[in-house]
Amino acid sequence: MQGGQPPPPQHCYPTDENQPEPGTSYAQRPLGDGKSKQKMRQGKNVRLNINARERRRMHDLNDALDELRGVIPYAHSPSVRKLSKIATLLLAKNYILMQASALEELRRLVAYLQGTATAAGIVPPPGFDLAGMPATAKLLQGPQPGPPTAPDPPS
Repeated sequence: MQGGQPPPPQHCYPTDENQPEPGTSYAQRPLGDGKSKQKMRQGKNVRLNINARERRRMHDLNDALDELRGVIPYAHSPSVRKLSKIATLLLAKNYILMQASALEELRRLVAYLQGTATAAGIVPPPGFDLAGMPATAKLLQGPQPGPPTAPDPPS
Protein backbone atom coordinates (compact mmCIF):
# COMPACT_ATOMS: atom_id res chain seq x y z
CA MET A 1 0.00 0.00 0.00
CA GLN A 2 2.25 2.71 -1.18
CA GLY A 3 1.13 6.07 -2.39
CA GLY A 4 -2.12 6.05 -0.38
CA GLN A 5 -4.10 4.11 -2.96
CA PRO A 6 -6.88 1.77 -1.80
CA PRO A 7 -6.26 -1.92 -2.25
CA PRO A 8 -7.64 -3.41 -5.48
CA PRO A 9 -11.09 -5.04 -5.09
CA GLN A 10 -11.09 -8.80 -4.56
CA HIS A 11 -14.02 -9.22 -6.93
CA CYS A 12 -16.26 -6.89 -8.83
CA TYR A 13 -19.60 -8.34 -7.56
CA PRO A 14 -21.68 -6.48 -4.99
CA THR A 15 -21.60 -8.17 -1.64
CA ASP A 16 -24.91 -9.83 -0.77
CA GLU A 17 -25.26 -12.63 1.71
CA ASN A 18 -28.14 -14.12 -0.33
CA GLN A 19 -26.05 -14.44 -3.48
CA PRO A 20 -23.75 -17.40 -4.10
CA GLU A 21 -20.03 -16.87 -4.04
CA PRO A 22 -18.63 -15.77 -7.40
CA GLY A 23 -17.82 -18.69 -9.63
CA THR A 24 -20.39 -21.04 -8.02
CA SER A 25 -24.06 -21.64 -8.64
CA TYR A 26 -26.79 -22.62 -6.22
CA ALA A 27 -26.62 -26.22 -7.45
CA GLN A 28 -22.91 -26.41 -6.59
CA ARG A 29 -23.30 -25.15 -3.03
CA PRO A 30 -22.74 -27.64 -0.25
CA LEU A 31 -25.83 -29.27 1.26
CA GLY A 32 -24.62 -28.89 4.82
CA ASP A 33 -26.51 -25.58 5.20
CA GLY A 34 -28.98 -27.08 7.71
CA LYS A 35 -30.65 -29.71 5.54
CA SER A 36 -29.25 -33.18 5.57
CA LYS A 37 -29.94 -35.75 2.89
CA GLN A 38 -32.23 -37.59 5.32
CA LYS A 39 -34.37 -34.48 5.86
CA MET A 40 -34.57 -33.91 2.11
CA ARG A 41 -35.64 -37.52 1.57
CA GLN A 42 -38.23 -37.21 4.32
CA GLY A 43 -39.60 -34.00 2.79
CA LYS A 44 -39.80 -35.67 -0.60
CA ASN A 45 -41.74 -38.62 0.90
CA VAL A 46 -44.17 -36.24 2.60
CA ARG A 47 -44.74 -34.43 -0.71
CA LEU A 48 -45.27 -37.75 -2.53
CA ASN A 49 -47.84 -38.81 0.10
CA ILE A 50 -49.67 -35.50 -0.20
CA ASN A 51 -49.70 -35.81 -4.00
CA ALA A 52 -51.02 -39.39 -3.81
CA ARG A 53 -53.78 -38.36 -1.40
CA GLU A 54 -54.83 -35.48 -3.69
CA ARG A 55 -54.78 -37.79 -6.72
CA ARG A 56 -57.00 -40.29 -4.87
CA ARG A 57 -59.37 -37.49 -3.83
CA MET A 58 -59.70 -36.30 -7.43
CA HIS A 59 -60.30 -39.86 -8.68
CA ASP A 60 -63.06 -40.27 -6.06
CA LEU A 61 -64.63 -36.95 -7.08
CA ASN A 62 -64.53 -37.88 -10.77
CA ASP A 63 -66.06 -41.31 -10.03
CA ALA A 64 -68.89 -39.66 -8.06
CA LEU A 65 -69.56 -37.21 -10.89
CA ASP A 66 -69.64 -40.10 -13.38
CA GLU A 67 -72.26 -41.84 -11.19
CA LEU A 68 -74.27 -38.61 -11.02
CA ARG A 69 -74.13 -38.29 -14.82
CA GLY A 70 -75.56 -41.81 -15.00
CA VAL A 71 -78.72 -40.94 -13.08
CA ILE A 72 -79.61 -37.47 -14.35
CA PRO A 73 -81.52 -37.29 -17.61
CA TYR A 74 -79.44 -36.19 -20.57
CA ALA A 75 -78.36 -37.81 -23.84
CA HIS A 76 -75.89 -40.64 -23.14
CA SER A 77 -74.99 -41.47 -26.73
CA PRO A 78 -71.35 -41.71 -27.89
CA SER A 79 -71.83 -38.72 -30.20
CA VAL A 80 -72.78 -36.46 -27.26
CA ARG A 81 -69.92 -34.89 -25.32
CA LYS A 82 -69.55 -35.80 -21.66
CA LEU A 83 -70.88 -33.07 -19.39
CA SER A 84 -68.31 -30.97 -17.57
CA LYS A 85 -68.16 -31.05 -13.78
CA ILE A 86 -69.97 -27.75 -13.38
CA ALA A 87 -72.56 -28.62 -16.05
CA THR A 88 -73.22 -31.94 -14.27
CA LEU A 89 -73.78 -30.21 -10.93
CA LEU A 90 -76.02 -27.50 -12.42
CA LEU A 91 -78.10 -30.05 -14.31
CA ALA A 92 -78.48 -32.19 -11.19
CA LYS A 93 -79.52 -29.17 -9.10
CA ASN A 94 -82.13 -28.12 -11.68
CA TYR A 95 -83.40 -31.70 -11.97
CA ILE A 96 -83.86 -31.93 -8.18
CA LEU A 97 -85.69 -28.59 -8.09
CA MET A 98 -87.94 -29.71 -10.96
CA GLN A 99 -88.76 -32.99 -9.17
CA ALA A 100 -89.55 -31.11 -5.94
CA SER A 101 -91.85 -28.77 -7.88
CA ALA A 102 -93.63 -31.73 -9.52
CA LEU A 103 -94.17 -33.37 -6.11
CA GLU A 104 -95.64 -30.18 -4.68
CA GLU A 105 -97.96 -29.87 -7.67
CA LEU A 106 -99.12 -33.47 -7.19
CA ARG A 107 -99.78 -32.78 -3.48
CA ARG A 108 -101.97 -29.81 -4.40
CA LEU A 109 -103.78 -31.86 -7.05
CA VAL A 110 -104.54 -34.73 -4.64
CA ALA A 111 -105.75 -32.28 -1.98
CA TYR A 112 -107.92 -30.53 -4.56
CA LEU A 113 -109.41 -33.81 -5.78
CA GLN A 114 -110.17 -34.90 -2.23
CA GLY A 115 -111.80 -31.55 -1.45
CA THR A 116 -113.80 -31.52 -4.70
CA ALA A 117 -115.04 -35.06 -4.21
CA THR A 118 -116.13 -34.33 -0.65
CA ALA A 119 -117.77 -31.02 -1.62
CA ALA A 120 -119.63 -32.65 -4.51
CA GLY A 121 -120.99 -35.31 -2.22
CA ILE A 122 -119.19 -38.08 -4.07
CA VAL A 123 -118.88 -40.96 -1.71
CA PRO A 124 -115.90 -43.17 -2.49
CA PRO A 125 -116.57 -46.91 -2.57
CA PRO A 126 -116.11 -48.76 0.71
CA GLY A 127 -112.46 -49.31 1.55
CA PHE A 128 -111.29 -46.65 -0.91
CA ASP A 129 -109.11 -44.11 0.81
CA LEU A 130 -106.59 -41.98 -1.01
CA ALA A 131 -104.66 -41.52 2.21
CA GLY A 132 -104.41 -45.30 2.55
CA MET A 133 -102.63 -45.69 -0.77
CA PRO A 134 -98.85 -45.66 -0.26
CA ALA A 135 -98.12 -43.23 -3.09
CA THR A 136 -100.77 -40.69 -2.10
CA ALA A 137 -100.03 -41.11 1.62
CA LYS A 138 -96.51 -39.93 0.93
CA LEU A 139 -97.82 -37.04 -1.14
CA LEU A 140 -100.26 -35.96 1.56
CA GLN A 141 -97.63 -36.04 4.31
CA GLY A 142 -96.09 -32.83 3.04
CA PRO A 143 -92.47 -31.99 2.40
CA GLN A 144 -89.87 -34.19 4.04
CA PRO A 145 -86.71 -32.81 5.61
CA GLY A 146 -84.01 -32.57 2.98
CA PRO A 147 -83.15 -30.30 0.08
CA PRO A 148 -85.21 -27.13 -0.23
CA THR A 149 -88.15 -27.21 -2.58
CA ALA A 150 -88.44 -24.90 -5.53
CA PRO A 151 -90.55 -21.77 -5.02
CA ASP A 152 -93.98 -21.68 -6.64
CA PRO A 153 -94.01 -19.87 -9.99
CA PRO A 154 -96.02 -16.65 -10.02
CA SER A 155 -99.55 -17.07 -11.39
